[in-house]
Amino acid sequence: MKATRDWFGEALVEVAERYDDVVVVNCDLGSATKTHGFKKSFPERFYECGIAEANSIGVAAGLAQEGYRPFVASFGHFLSGKYLEIFQSVGLNDSGVVLVGTHAGLAIGKDGPTQMGLRDLALMRTIHNMRILHPADGIETRAMLYYIVENRCPIYLRLCRQPQREIHDPGYRFRFGWPDVVREGERIVLFTMGGMVEVLLDALDELSEHGIDPTIVNVSSLPVDRAAIARLARQHSYAFVVEDHFIKGGLADEIARIILDMEEKVRLGVWGVADYGQAGSPADLYERYQLNAHGVASRVREFLVTRN
Repeated sequence: MKATRDWFGEALVEVAERYDDVVVVNCDLGSATKTHGFKKSFPERFYECGIAEANSIGVAAGLAQEGYRPFVASFGHFLSGKYLEIFQSVGLNDSGVVLVGTHAGLAIGKDGPTQMGLRDLALMRTIHNMRILHPADGIETRAMLYYIVENRCPIYLRLCRQPQREIHDPGYRFRFGWPDVVREGERIVLFTMGGMVEVLLDALDELSEHGIDPTIVNVSSLPVDRAAIARLARQHSYAFVVEDHFIKGGLADEIARIILDMEEKVRLGVWGVADYGQAGSPADLYERYQLNAHGVASRVREFLVTRN
């Protein structure tokens, strides 16, 4: 088990061996974002800007305009905090910059809400030409890296700190915007992404004890294919979104907009972080916010009871 940030660091070196236009613009966080391996392998393609995310974004935008594929790596909270620079230098100019936001969600733990990536999806979704990728395991992370270097649009790659197990088989192929059904069930479909995919799978035993047999969907890229989501929702009576992010502005809003446009009536519930976050151990935080396996199972059960 590794964190997706670790798998990212390994895959980045791998793709850089094949694509010599891949460069890294670093924000003094090489160890935390796992770009230090790239620096060791390709020191001449590694640009250290220090604790200066705004400057790093500008440097990366310039490199992209000159034909390079730059990766800017920092905590997701810090990168999304430079929204103006992202909007103007990357989005408005359609610069082929890859913004790598690590430490997504509550898992940063005791560092607390000043460093917690809980609002990044909401902000990045407002950049009209930004594609958002959030892998669930190492196999998907590696597949996404190859997609990224072969598609020169602005991209936000969201990565986790907590260890995650592999949920895909080696033959998995990533398709941008396509919802990845990791488990088929009936009556209710659960939508999630990133580190929460594993949590939903871990909640299955408790859900099955209560006669709940959900479909689980890994929505690992945004914007998601609207017709595919509508088709999945249409096959169920209930839909429930779980995300390690603020309850506003993220995956839940994306799914809700699609379901709202449907003629068929599908009852929708959402669960995520409803405040600024707290400081504590990751295990304590996921328990407090009911985003561990037991908590998610409880929220799904409550949703079904109250909506019947």
